[in-house]
Amino acid sequence: MAPQISKNILLTGAGFTKNFGGFVATEMWEKIFNCSEVQNSPVLINILRNDFDYESVYHKIFDGDYPEKVKDAINSAMLLAYRKLEKIGQDYIPATDNSRSHILSGATKIVDLLYQNNQKTFFFTLNQDLFIERLISGIRLPISTPMMERFFIPNSIESKLSLDNNNFKIVPNKEKIDSEKEKILQKNELHYIKLHGSFGWKSSDGSNKMVIGRNKEKQIANEHLLLWYFSVFERVLFQPGRKLLIIGYGFRDIHINEIIAEAVENHGLKLYIISPTAPNTFKEGLIKADSDNGQMIFQGLSGYIRTNFQDLFPSNGNETDGWRELKEIFFTG
Repeated sequence: MAPQISKNILLTGAGFTKNFGGFVATEMWEKIFNCSEVQNSPVLINILRNDFDYESVYHKIFDGDYPEKVKDAINSAMLLAYRKLEKIGQDYIPATDNSRSHILSGATKIVDLLYQNNQKTFFFTLNQDLFIERLISGIRLPISTPMMERFFIPNSIESKLSLDNNNFKIVPNKEKIDSEKEKILQKNELHYIKLHGSFGWKSSDGSNKMVIGRNKEKQIANEHLLLWYFSVFERVLFQPGRKLLIIGYGFRDIHINEIIAEAVENHGLKLYIISPTAPNTFKEGLIKADSDNGQMIFQGLSGYIRTNFQDLFPSNGNETDGWRELKEIFFTG
């Protein structure tokens, strides 16, 4: 008999890898703005000085009537910013320094507790970094990215090395996806699905483009792997009795919010959120980010843990009240 889908689902955004030293959106803007390619382009300087959303800038440039040298410059700056992000993942917790191991240990506990006996488990992310690939391996269940091989064995010598352009992976085309997708999702694995693609992935047409920008729906539709990923996200959340744990997502992606809101309204999805923000402030920010879906999303809130990883998993190794509560209401409730 085919494994059933676990009721526990995880969704992460940039705030999740911020716990490991990753960049949130404003910090990505800084890295891009500081690149020499941008500083040598008056056009990009002017745009970035008036738009602090780097994804919006990327979209304006590639969908606008700009010279190829400007598009090349923003693409180079974007890749360089992601390489700086990659460097943090490479160097995280060197063999001689375990001072931050408690944060990684906590993240690993969350990933491993997703698994239910003989059930397919889903971990969705909007992040394009390789922190999970470099740092976390499934103890109770193997972590697999459908249709895409992992670059390294987590926490191995290879996982500390930089990713060369020659090692970038080309995502499969529509024919391969259609022929293998159902068989792959039958595997009893923890399916790690990168909804917006990944650093280190080349498009099926062989280019280096990633899904970045304000017009994500169009970009996803142009890449069959990501279109399939999005359909899996929808299918999983629309199953009855699902519980979605959200860490580090700012609800700025309307196409993601629409699926969550519909799952709450029509399929009984329950939401559990880890955030250091006060609940009333969180609600205000959610509705401000997406007035059409925010109210419905908040109606699905069934658990709220007001904390960050530093407090949820302290360096002294003590089990916190927040962690005990999360285990009770999400993993066993």
